[in-house]
Amino acid sequence: MGGGGGGAAAGVELSANLGEFRLEKVLSKDEAGKKVYLLGEVGGARAVLKLERAGWSDAAISGLLVPSTAVDKSFSNDVYSKYSAERGGVVADLTCPATDKHVSKATHHPMVLVEETAEGYAAVTRPFIEAIPPSRLQWVYNILEKKAEAERLIYEDADAEVGFVLMPDLKWDGADSNACYCLAIVHRHDVRSLRDLTAAHLPMLRGVLEKGRQAVEVKYGIPADKLRVFVHYQPSYYHFHVHFVHVEAHAGGQAIGKAHLLSDVITNLELCPGYYQRATLAYTLSEGDPLYNAWEAHRSAGGAEQQAALPRKD
Repeated sequence: MGGGGGGAAAGVELSANLGEFRLEKVLSKDEAGKKVYLLGEVGGARAVLKLERAGWSDAAISGLLVPSTAVDKSFSNDVYSKYSAERGGVVADLTCPATDKHVSKATHHPMVLVEETAEGYAAVTRPFIEAIPPSRLQWVYNILEKKAEAERLIYEDADAEVGFVLMPDLKWDGADSNACYCLAIVHRHDVRSLRDLTAAHLPMLRGVLEKGRQAVEVKYGIPADKLRVFVHYQPSYYHFHVHFVHVEAHAGGQAIGKAHLLSDVITNLELCPGYYQRATLAYTLSEGDPLYNAWEAHRSAGGAEQQAALPRKD
């Protein structure tokens, strides 16, 4: 076993049950790995105990999906709803009816790195975005129009040009401030992604960054230097939104090839007003993503912009 500390003291073991561990305090939690580290005593000796949840077995899944597992609904918005189960501390997120995009997002696929030039965006990605039915964003419009989840909003700037709403993301249950994850959604509908941003959007971006940070600190007591504020490219939906995540959080989507710090985005636009219309942007895609399929179709048709974008398959 790895670890530090010298000495030849004999080890102390649990003889029968976890009740022999006398808890002093929680040292840390690893939400991603479902682990918790505890400080306490066993048999009068100081001890550190790591508890880790087992993975999901088929039997465990089947055991939950029975009529006796009652659920309480937390919220619903369009095709999305969230529940807490009365057994096992399980939180359930339901998407129904689910599109192919929903199914692909939840399925494991091999990943590839795409290097998208401005020409590649114009030839493949922009037409892909424009072909997405507006109904896919109905849940976003419900939030902005306060037809759903209005009680979850923690801040709003109602200005139609630079305003936004801020709310806790569904990834966060609100229990642990170090796992804080909030989401800002802008009011204007004409900014779909990073590619649409120009210097004209700087007042909106600065407002989201500054007012969003202030709102999180007022609501949760988390200062600006404890937050990562970033946007995704590619985003999971094409209405501009910004992620506010505690620096200690083990949330996904913060890696290179996905996340762009909002402060960097602002600086890039200050230096070059058309930066995101000209830049080559690299991002990861799963091979099951519909956008990946669009790139593959473009390459099969002989699209010159695609030759350097995706790894060639022999």
